[in-house]
Amino acid sequence: MSPGPAPALPPLVLRCRPVWRIAHGAAALALLVLGTDALVRSVAGPSSGWLTIWAPPILLAAGAACAYFVARFCFAALVLDDDGFRLRGPLVDRDVSWTSVIGWSRLPQRGGPAVVRIVHGPGRRRLTIPLIYEDSHVLELGLGQRRFPKY
Repeated sequence: MSPGPAPALPPLVLRCRPVWRIAHGAAALALLVLGTDALVRSVAGPSSGWLTIWAPPILLAAGAACAYFVARFCFAALVLDDDGFRLRGPLVDRDVSWTSVIGWSRLPQRGGPAVVRIVHGPGRRRLTIPLIYEDSHVLELGLGQRRFPKY
């Protein structure tokens, strides 16, 4: 009696590390509060200084960018299985099969988390994933092997 095919393994789910979620969430909250306070102060007592004019929109835009990062990446999960990988969250839902990956590279780290840029599909779509997930090196290993990573 010959053994049958090996059973399929369950998908590997990588969640965001709590330190990144807390840091970016706190930064978003702080910047939004500071931007709102600066906006209220500039409306209550207008002055002609350039700092009081430009500070509120800059702080609010930076806070919105941090909040977007949290919602897109920190609340998302990276799921790896035999077919490919998926980035699923409130603001992102992207599936990439291992065979559709044309190329990938790890971008230089500049003051934040390391980032992997993946080019995939017939339209050469790009997907950028920050390596803020637990055991995110497994994604790089899988991309290098063009399949579910094996050690």
